[in-house]
Amino acid sequence: MDTLAHALWSLIIFHNYKLVWLAVLFGVLPDLLSWTIYLIYKTAKGEKFGPPVLGKIPRWAFTLYGITHSVFVMGFVFIAVYVAYGFLPLFLLSWTIHILIDIPTHSRKFLPTPFLWPVSEWKFPGFNWGQKWFMITNYGLITLFILSIIF
Repeated sequence: MDTLAHALWSLIIFHNYKLVWLAVLFGVLPDLLSWTIYLIYKTAKGEKFGPPVLGKIPRWAFTLYGITHSVFVMGFVFIAVYVAYGFLPLFLLSWTIHILIDIPTHSRKFLPTPFLWPVSEWKFPGFNWGQKWFMITNYGLITLFILSIIF
């Protein structure tokens, strides 16, 4: 799913939470710490903006993607936060939601979600979130939920 949609779903789910901005941040952080860094790198090199060419993406970008979208890394961070503070802040769950949404909405053909990284290379056979029917459905639901929150 695209980063804006992740932000909006985090806002919808955590809209009554006092630290909603942190939920939105953690809802987009997996993409910001992987693909946004790659986008900045591409831009700094003077490359054109557009859909990434898989063969030209550096290995480190895929490593960042694996780290930020891994349930094992997420679980380790959750345990570390719990041990350090004695509780797990609610806003961290938006990271979980991000990964759970990405698993079925990324196809094996183009940037599948490496949710089992680094334990396994297996990827879920999802579908491409960029398809017109999904974009219309997704943003239609987002609009309905935001309108129901406002009114």
